[in-house]
Amino acid sequence: MQNASAPTPGGQLQRRLGTFSAISITVGAVIGSGVFLKPLEISQALPHEGWIHLFWAGLGIVCLCGAFAYAELGAAFPQAGGQYAFLREAWGAMPAFLYGWVFFWAINSGTIAALASAFAEYVLPWFGVPLDEATKGLTGKLAACGMILVLACVNHFGVVLGALVQNLSTFAKLAALVLIALAGLLVAGGASTSTTLPVADSAAATTLSLGGVVSAFLAIFWAYEGWYQLPFNAAELKDPNRALPRGLIGGMLILIAIYVAVNVTYLHVVPFDEMRELGEDKSRVASLTIGRVFGEGFGSGLTLLVALSVFGAANPNFLSSPRGFYAMAEDGLMPRALIRVHPRWGTPTVSIWLQALWSAALIFLVPTFGSLSDFVVFAAFLFYGLTVAGVWRLRQTRPDLPRPYRCTGYPVTPAIFVVVSVLFVGALLTQPAERDNALKGLAVLATGIVAWYLWARDRLAPHLRSPQR
Repeated sequence: MQNASAPTPGGQLQRRLGTFSAISITVGAVIGSGVFLKPLEISQALPHEGWIHLFWAGLGIVCLCGAFAYAELGAAFPQAGGQYAFLREAWGAMPAFLYGWVFFWAINSGTIAALASAFAEYVLPWFGVPLDEATKGLTGKLAACGMILVLACVNHFGVVLGALVQNLSTFAKLAALVLIALAGLLVAGGASTSTTLPVADSAAATTLSLGGVVSAFLAIFWAYEGWYQLPFNAAELKDPNRALPRGLIGGMLILIAIYVAVNVTYLHVVPFDEMRELGEDKSRVASLTIGRVFGEGFGSGLTLLVALSVFGAANPNFLSSPRGFYAMAEDGLMPRALIRVHPRWGTPTVSIWLQALWSAALIFLVPTFGSLSDFVVFAAFLFYGLTVAGVWRLRQTRPDLPRPYRCTGYPVTPAIFVVVSVLFVGALLTQPAERDNALKGLAVLATGIVAWYLWARDRLAPHLRSPQR
């Protein structure tokens, strides 16, 4: 059995990432498909454009409250493992194992699969593949698996290479979004810049309802999904006590500003009443906006922008997340092979490839992008709230723990995040349209409980078996 202090077979994780890369990981992990593909769904779920602005800003602030808590935990425990390590230190081995279990089988792999599916949907039409084949056919599934293969290879060959890909893709898509936001403000509005479009019948909401709020929350939380990734790389940050809080908080502030600005542009260029009647084409809002601002020819280029965006958003799921499985293997809660760090490249190669294989399998097992993204958000929020609540518990149980960064706004900001998480998870379980994905998430959690009692707890590293844990 592998003790946490024992040397890792083959090599060690290497501290090579600075503050710029830390911010890039946070921003790049978040900006993916959501800001391009979810605005139509949100406009149809809410009765007035004011709610759209309120929710994009408000839910971003909720995630920022979570980032404050993760920054304290990450600076206090600057080691590989991220959220898994935080849960282990605050609540003990079993909750941490359950998170790692759900993270592997659902959260991280589901995120990769959803992004890979979106990548195929927006790349293949450029090569003459029909949209139906790109989204549901074998060609689309193989293209999605190809994206996963490329990212696994990139991150196999070193954290520096993975970080370089992350920095370049983050800069490119951030620059594109800033350009859209700024240029859109110069346009007088959709009605004066384009001919009137035929609209489709829709069931757009006319009043604010719980179902509409839940649908909007799911869509926006998917757009912010990935904000927690950076702490997984704590063992590879040059100065984690400074870089980790700056990366989390600075990255979240950038994201909130960009998302709010881009949605202001969307609603300025494509008026709310027109937007919510555009039918079911998820990318229609973004493509209309780009077409009206830059010309119709540029509107068709949205597909490549989305593809680049989701490629960059998927990369941190290989650059960061496998470090959690590495930490679990150190604690005896995953196979010893996952401890292996490549002696030359300094990366947890077995963890990377194992996650890649299961993510590719999910592409064939879960039929649609929407099902994957909703499934991920529910499963993730089960543990986000518990992790943030760990700040309160550790303040009580380990008051003398060194805390290079202390959670801004404590105890109010953690309370905001925890309350929203609990209400959100509860609301998902009450809504018929969302309950199936929520129950799937609970089913994965239930299998983790079985795995804990039948297998994992007997393999737990000796130093984690104290009564306090």
